[in-house]
Amino acid sequence: MTRSDWWSILILLATAGCTTTRPARPVLPAPNTSRPAPEVSDNGPWNFTYSPDTIRLQVNRSAAVESQTDSGTHREISTNNTHEVIALTLSADTIRYTATVDTFSTASQGLISAPPTVNLPVQVSGMVDSLVVVTDSAVAETCNAVQSSLETDIRNVLIKFPSQLTPKMTWRDSTVRVGCYGTIPMRATIVRQFSVLGKSAFNGQAAVAIQRVDSITAQGAGRQQQHQLVIEANGSGTATYFLAPELGALLHLTTTQDLDFAIRASGRTNRLRETVKEEFSPVR
Repeated sequence: MTRSDWWSILILLATAGCTTTRPARPVLPAPNTSRPAPEVSDNGPWNFTYSPDTIRLQVNRSAAVESQTDSGTHREISTNNTHEVIALTLSADTIRYTATVDTFSTASQGLISAPPTVNLPVQVSGMVDSLVVVTDSAVAETCNAVQSSLETDIRNVLIKFPSQLTPKMTWRDSTVRVGCYGTIPMRATIVRQFSVLGKSAFNGQAAVAIQRVDSITAQGAGRQQQHQLVIEANGSGTATYFLAPELGALLHLTTTQDLDFAIRASGRTNRLRETVKEEFSPVR
């Protein structure tokens, strides 16, 4: 396999399954892992429960993929914009949801082949019970990148927060996710550490800020073009939540993720680094 073949496969993995727009030249924002400065006027505690409502989210993602194997510099940048609708119903301690993505578009900088068109809308449903998100949809043998992206977004947005939050409160959990990296099925184990930063504000709205730090390992295998690939990944991530307890609503969510990949095929191992930033903004 030639070097150009390898690079084409690596980039396809990061972009396959998206509905494309015309190529653009987006600039990747620098990941922001700084903590919001909490105000000290309100020391809590704060009671938070999601309101049974419909959440409409605009999700903006930017990703940079860089080869760590070749001596030359290979770097590709892509952006993705998604509109998602999440309908919530509450029963005791269980949140049931139905989530739909009706817009999913990607623009790329560099020599990236156009990924296949995906039929929209895509819908998933499930529940958040205790600390676990369970989807009703069965795991498919072939990857639907849009569905996988939507299910990952649900796991980021619908966190079963403790009913009462206090400053400096911490807790941790772990989750196993089955999803896709491009067209390759992946299984990821994520250990998440949460901490309550305190009272803050977002766009003039009083909020409680919560920080999340992730440790991530993942494995997957499948065919890309005519090649059989085995993928291993590990890295870290962060997330910052702004919650409005009096509204039972998420005001904003920012996530970042830095992953190192080892991709084996045809007796050769190639390595790449992927940096992703996502912004989740409720819209009316």
